Amino acid sequence: MRSWKIFLLSAITLISGNVRADLVSELDSLFESRYPDSSEPGAQILIARNGVPIYERYFGMATLNPDTPVDSTSRFCIASISKQFTVVGLLTQVADGKLRLTDPVSRHLPYSDPLWNDIQLWHLASHTSGIPDSRDRSDRNATVYATDSSSMAYFNNISAADLKFTPGTAYDYLNPSFLILARAMEQQTGKMFTESQKELIFDPAGMSHTSYFDPDATVTPGQSHAYIPGPDGWMEYDYGEETFFATRPDGGIYTTARDLLRWEEALRNNVILPENLREEAYRPYIKVSGSPWCDYQNYPDTYYGLGWYSELKPDRPAKIFHTGDNGGYQAYLAKYPHTGLVIIILENRNDRDRRGMTEQVEEILYCHGFTEP
Repeated sequence: MRSWKIFLLSAITLISGNVRADLVSELDSLFESRYPDSSEPGAQILIARNGVPIYERYFGMATLNPDTPVDSTSRFCIASISKQFTVVGLLTQVADGKLRLTDPVSRHLPYSDPLWNDIQLWHLASHTSGIPDSRDRSDRNATVYATDSSSMAYFNNISAADLKFTPGTAYDYLNPSFLILARAMEQQTGKMFTESQKELIFDPAGMSHTSYFDPDATVTPGQSHAYIPGPDGWMEYDYGEETFFATRPDGGIYTTARDLLRWEEALRNNVILPENLREEAYRPYIKVSGSPWCDYQNYPDTYYGLGWYSELKPDRPAKIFHTGDNGGYQAYLAKYPHTGLVIIILENRNDRDRRGMTEQVEEILYCHGFTEP
C-alpha cells in the first residue's frame, strides 16, 4: 500500500510538472513573438498565484541611450494604474475616520461654486463626477510641462452648467479628478501627497523600488524611458514629449513588476487597508460598457469601482484590473481575487495591441486552470 501511495504521489508530481512546462512554453511563445528583438524597448512580465511567481521574464531594453537591458530592477511608469494607489491612500483616511467617501468636495477644498457641494469624493474616484476635461491645451509647452497645480487650475471655473451628466449616474474617465483626491488627503495628513503615500503605502508594502515621478530628480536608479517608432528608429516619448506626463496622483508612479506583486500581496493580506474597505474599492460602482461619454476600456461586462475596473463575464471568474497609458508606456495589472492569480505586464513601447495580448495570456491561464479557485 505504501509503495502504491508513493507511485501515485510521483505520478501527480510528474503531471503537475508537465502542466507547468506546457504553460511556460505557451507563454514563452507568446511573449517571444511579441518582443523578438532584444535591442528594442521591451517589457517586464510577472504572473503569480498567492504571491508565488509562476512566470517571470524580462525582454528588451529599458533605455536605448545608453543601452540598458530590462531586468527586475528596471522601473516603469505605470500611468493610470497609479490611480488605485491614490484611492487607497484616501481610504486609509476613511479607515481613520478623518473623511468619508460621501464628503462633498467643498468640505476639503475651497471651491466657491455650489456645484462642489454636490460632487462627492466617491464621484471623483469612480469617474462619475460628470466634470468635463476642459484643461487649457492651447499652449503645447505648458501642457507638456504641466504640474499637479496647473492641471487643477481649471476647476476654479467649473459650474453646474458645465456638467455632462448628474454626478454618480454615468462613466466618463477624468484624470484630473484624482488630483482633487490627493489634495483632500493632504488636508487630512498635513503632509505632501508623495510623502504620505510613501509612509502609508510604499513602505508598509515593501515597495523599495517605487516612487512618484520627479522631473527635478538628478538620480533615478533603474528608471526606464518610453519609446515610439519614428522615421529614423525609436524615439523617446515620455516627459518632455508627451502632455501632462508629470502629474502624479492620476498617473505618476514608477515601479517594478516585483514591487507591484508586493502591492498585491499587501492588499490581499490587509496590510494597508481593512478587508471591508478593500472590497468597497473593488465593488462595481458604475457600468462602463456602453457609456456614451467615454470609450476608454468601454468593453462588454466592464464596470468601474474606486480606482479599479472589474470585468464580470458570466462564464468566467471576476477579474479586477487596471490599464495604464502614458507617452510610450503601457501597463496592465490584473487579478482574479478568488484564485490569488495576479498578472503584471509593464512595457516601455506602445506600438502593439495590448488588449489582444492580455486576452491571449488570460486564455492560456484559463485553459491551465489558473483562473479557477
